[in-house]
Amino acid sequence: MVFGCPKAAEKEEPPQTTNASQTATLHRDELFEIAIDTLNRLYQFDGTDMAIQVADRLDQWIRTQKPLEDWRPDPLLETLPPELRELPEVKNLAELHFTRDDAFSLQTAVWLRDIAAWARGDGVDELSRARALFDWVVFHVQLDPLENSPQLSNGELLLRTPWQTLLLGHGSATARAWVYLLLCRQEGLDAAMLAVNVAAEGQEPRWEPWAVGVAIEGKIYVFEPSLGFPIPAEDGLQMIPGQGLEIEPATLQELAENESLLRRLDADPRNPYRVKPSMVRSVQVMLEGSAVYLSQRMEMVARMLAGGESLLLTAHPGDEAARFRGLFGVEDVSLWPLPYRALLQRQAFAAEVNRYQAMDMLPFMIQTESMMPLWRARVLHLKGDLLGEESATAYYQAARPAQRLLDSSGMNSAQEMMYIQAKLNASYWLGLISVWTGNRKAAEDLLINRTALSVPGQPWEPGVAYALGRLNEKLGDYPRAIAAYRADVHLPSRFGNLVRARWIEELTGAKPLDISRRPANGTQPAKESAEESREDQLPQKEGPGDSPSTD
Repeated sequence: MVFGCPKAAEKEEPPQTTNASQTATLHRDELFEIAIDTLNRLYQFDGTDMAIQVADRLDQWIRTQKPLEDWRPDPLLETLPPELRELPEVKNLAELHFTRDDAFSLQTAVWLRDIAAWARGDGVDELSRARALFDWVVFHVQLDPLENSPQLSNGELLLRTPWQTLLLGHGSATARAWVYLLLCRQEGLDAAMLAVNVAAEGQEPRWEPWAVGVAIEGKIYVFEPSLGFPIPAEDGLQMIPGQGLEIEPATLQELAENESLLRRLDADPRNPYRVKPSMVRSVQVMLEGSAVYLSQRMEMVARMLAGGESLLLTAHPGDEAARFRGLFGVEDVSLWPLPYRALLQRQAFAAEVNRYQAMDMLPFMIQTESMMPLWRARVLHLKGDLLGEESATAYYQAARPAQRLLDSSGMNSAQEMMYIQAKLNASYWLGLISVWTGNRKAAEDLLINRTALSVPGQPWEPGVAYALGRLNEKLGDYPRAIAAYRADVHLPSRFGNLVRARWIEELTGAKPLDISRRPANGTQPAKESAEESREDQLPQKEGPGDSPSTD
């Protein structure tokens, strides 16, 4: 589907390994130059039209090129179930043709590159970067309640792509894992889904995805997307002033050999963690290798890129598999089938999938004057341009018209609901920026007053509770942090939040503050005043003299 109209310029990453003789047979022309220049400036345009133009120009370019003599389908494709190997996207990997779907893959690659540049933190070692990237994903991708997940007519839950997850800012634990795997790839980290056997002893093995494993120096470190943190090593928990809870991840071998590490993940005696040490002694490693990353067309583009225009457009899971084999607990290595099942869904239920995507996109397509403020803000947020005149903050604010303007607009109820959803999203994401930059006043106002209490049944409750917990961790207000994590035992993130709250209590001795964020039943959401757009409501870094209150 195509959304939006163009509205009118950069970035980097390490180049792909090239074969000199093969690259010499490729050539750049004006179409290629324009396509790549536009691709690196997509943040300047609203909607997806310009990304589609990029794919169209690359399609014209690649039709003039010769196939690569040294390109072969990745051998790990043979590990896919037969029905997935028959998908057109798999059968056509060698074709020199760009589709409009490739536009979304190219845009995703740009977003991932830009996110990694500001999310990886200051750590230079691989484990520090893996931790920072995972933390970014958990903070920026809210864990959705199962009952809120779109369902197809055959009963399956809709599998959203990383493009959708990044734009929407919410999804399942699997959606979190998929984005994290791609970010690890951006940083040159070997990461994979780990599946454990959940079948009873003596029965046929039944492998179920569990966590993400990152292989570093011969060890697999474990990151748990449903709980929202790496599984800690034995002495892997500490509170860092100005940052909050810091978790040193355990390795797969440590989890297999020390039962207490997994038992620390029990939310309470009635809700034990589902994975036991015996289950992690033998795992299936499933590597992300979406069809587009394994295609000859993306390999050809990647070989032509260099320097500041480089993008990670390809994957070589067969090579990665060799680096996982032989590590502790690895029984077998295969391609992760989920990206291919998402393709199968789109093939079998195209109309339903497109309808859900169109509904998701409506708030982003709202046009004010000559721009789409929510779209522009979201793309700049992913790029890491958070503060300033031409920033995510400025455009999120533009997506939040005063209530009196909505009341007097003459819109029908459906149009008004679309504006309210856009405004709600903008308020929530402004709140996340405020937490990220440590501005308590703005964060609490935006997350509590402008999001949690603004509309009955608003969809950001899990994210609000988690963000408030993280804010108070960062500011050293541990009683408030604990209270936020324990605010609602019905949230999908409750188990991870309860465990995190317990660890903070154990490490600091703090007790939860008795606070309430919810209005009483029947309370109407407060109307925002005409002053809601004042500068003091914008996220800003606190100055040296601004010490946060600790009631």
